Amino acid sequence: MKIYVIRHGQTDYNVKNVFQGRKDIPLNDMGIKQAEETAEKFKDINVDVILVSPLIRARETAKYVSEVTGVNPIVEQGLIERSFGDMEGHHNREDCNIKMLLDYDKNYNICNVEPIQSLFKRVSNCMDNIILKYNDKKVVLVTHAGVAQAIDCYFNGLPANKDLESIALKNGEIREYNPNEKLIEKIKSQQIER
Repeated sequence: MKIYVIRHGQTDYNVKNVFQGRKDIPLNDMGIKQAEETAEKFKDINVDVILVSPLIRARETAKYVSEVTGVNPIVEQGLIERSFGDMEGHHNREDCNIKMLLDYDKNYNICNVEPIQSLFKRVSNCMDNIILKYNDKKVVLVTHAGVAQAIDCYFNGLPANKDLESIALKNGEIREYNPNEKLIEKIKSQQIER
């Protein structure tokens, strides 16, 4: 199995450097160009499945990958971006900012933002299901920065310095993962215990 994680192309909110979260913001012109360039990287890869966040910026990005691969995207709710609650559309504030919201240990529950440990648990459950369902496939996941960070930690654990910004994907960037049999067996045994 191989998993390719793509962060959607650029939006105007990315340019403004404001919290985007679940606001349904489309790609801008640069984002479309990034999505096209990202899609081209899949022209020689036999992709089996494309799973995509329900938000338009991810679906627009997935559309270009679909055109290159001939695989129709499937919406996967578990890949939706972290909710940034009251901060969506706004810049960092002293009392509520990205540094605080990425602090895994403090797990802030402020400004109606989805706490980071809740995000990680949601994404972990989603990844377990994807790996079990598609464990012999090449799977593309088109998603968001926060979800991509959680996916990276799912496979690699938290960074030693716990700096989640250091593992963030850029717009249009791809990261590859290769789930091994040991992980698949672990997921299966956890499913049986539930």
